[in-house]
Amino acid sequence: MQTKETWIEETMESLNGIIPAEGDPLLRERVLRQMAQGEPEPIRIRSALIWKIAACAALLVSINFFTWFHHNGSASKDQRTIKSVATEYFSYIDSYNL
Repeated sequence: MQTKETWIEETMESLNGIIPAEGDPLLRERVLRQMAQGEPEPIRIRSALIWKIAACAALLVSINFFTWFHHNGSASKDQRTIKSVATEYFSYIDSYNL
């Protein structure tokens, strides 16, 4: 138990030399000036960036649809394969006439 208490004391003492961070001294004045101006100016986004984002979104949606349709088509094929393997594997049971 003594080692835990010494560890806590060492940790607390290590905080003694830390200098608190100082913020921008003009930040308060800038915030107050912007609040006094009223309506903030809207941020403008270039149309090229909007088109790139739209193209990426369309690409992701098309990849998702392709993957979904491809997965659904292969699932039925896999299901048929599973059924055929199961019937071949358990076909010997019919020969015993249980």
